[in-house]
Amino acid sequence: MGRNKGLKLLSLLLAVALWAAVGVEEPTETTLSMALELANPPQHMMITSEIPPSLQVRVHGPGSVIRRLTQARLVQTIDLAGFKRGVHAIPLGPKNFNFPRGVQVTRVQPNPLTVTLAPAMIRTLQVHPVLEGKPPEGYEITGVRARPSQISVKGPATQIADLKFLPTIPLDVSQLTVRATLAAELDLKNLHLALQDQSPILVDVNVEPRIITRTIPGVPLAAAPQKARLSASHVTLTLQGPMLQLKDLKPGELQAAVNTADLPPGRHRLDVSVTLPSGFTLVRIKPGTVTARVEKSP
Repeated sequence: MGRNKGLKLLSLLLAVALWAAVGVEEPTETTLSMALELANPPQHMMITSEIPPSLQVRVHGPGSVIRRLTQARLVQTIDLAGFKRGVHAIPLGPKNFNFPRGVQVTRVQPNPLTVTLAPAMIRTLQVHPVLEGKPPEGYEITGVRARPSQISVKGPATQIADLKFLPTIPLDVSQLTVRATLAAELDLKNLHLALQDQSPILVDVNVEPRIITRTIPGVPLAAAPQKARLSASHVTLTLQGPMLQLKDLKPGELQAAVNTADLPPGRHRLDVSVTLPSGFTLVRIKPGTVTARVEKSP
C-alpha cells in the first residue's frame, strides 16, 4: 500500500472527478428506433399477423449515454421458441431491454406486441403472368410464358389450400413491338406466403406484327408480252399480311397480269396472276380467269 502513493492519489482524484462529472451531467430523454427480429418460430408454423419492422422505445438517462445509443444500430430480438398456434400478446417492459446503467425505459410502442401463429403448408403453384395494356397498333401478343412456370411457396394452410395459381404484378406491354423478356414479381396481396425458391421470375412475351386480311378492288389487269383485249380491265385481290403495311396499300401499287406469250390470234381463257410485295400472301383473285382476244398482226 505504501508504493506509488502519488499515482494512487492521482487515480483516486481522477475517479472522483469523473464520477462528479457524470453525476452532474444533464439527463436527456429521447425515442430510440430498434429493429425488431423474431427468432425461433415453431416448426410448421407461420406468423400471419402484421409485425412492425421496429419498436419505438422512449428512454431517459445521461446525455452522453443517450447520444451513443442514438448513433448505434439497435436490435430487439424476441424469442418465439415454445409458442403455440393462436394469438399471443407479448408485453414489452423495461426488463426486456438491455440498456446501460442509468438508462430508463419510459414507454414502448407498440406494446404489447401481437403475434399470431398458424399452421403452415408448402404447395407448388402455377405462375400466372398478368399483362397490362396492349401493344401499339399493328402488333399483337402471340405467346406468353413464365420462367419458372411453377413455384413452391409456404403459407398458412387456411390461405394456401384453395389457391389455383399465383398471379404476377401487372406487366406493362403497351410499348412492345418485338419479343421481350420482363422481370416479374408475384402479387401476393394480403397473403402471408414465403417463397421456397428465391430465383427471379421472368416472363417471355412474344409480340409480332398483326396479320390481317383485306380485299382490294380495282387492281389494274394487263396482258403481256403480247397485247390483247381482255374481258376485264381490273380484278379484285384478297390479300393477307402485316396490318401496318396492308391497311394503306393502294390498288395502283399492285399489278395483275395474264401471260399472252406465244398465243396465236383468237380468243383464249387465261389465268390471272399477281406479283406481291414481300410479306403478303394471296388469298383470292376475282375473277381468277379472263378472256383474252389476240389480234392478228398487221
